[in-house]
Amino acid sequence: MDRSSDATDYQVLMATRQWLIVDAVIDNEVSTEAQDGDPGNVVDLGNSVRRAGWAQNPGWPRDLKGFGTWPAPGQESPMALSGAQWGLVLSVLDQWSAVAAGLGDLESADRAEEERAIAALIRVQLAEQGCSTA
Repeated sequence: MDRSSDATDYQVLMATRQWLIVDAVIDNEVSTEAQDGDPGNVVDLGNSVRRAGWAQNPGWPRDLKGFGTWPAPGQESPMALSGAQWGLVLSVLDQWSAVAAGLGDLESADRAEEERAIAALIRVQLAEQGCSTA
């Protein structure tokens, strides 16, 4: 997907539990890029994705204890991000799923499969809106 300054928002409906995975992989990428000097300006874009997620998911907990009962089972949220933000999300899901798949243990393989499934869900919905993910 082109990471140009596409200001159009594209909406993807996903389980809130899936968004928590997106948030976690974006957090990993932002932390890695910040440590490496962020040559591609991923930190700002990644943080904008995380802030958008916090704002768009109803009841996002403000402390660790709140995540014990949130999200409700089956809770879904429509997530609206720009093309550039979705491009980062897909890139990071692809990258971190490959890392997890390469670790060779069952838990990591399951995580990789789930990250790939989330990326596929996002790509389908973006394609339906005319957002290129190539």
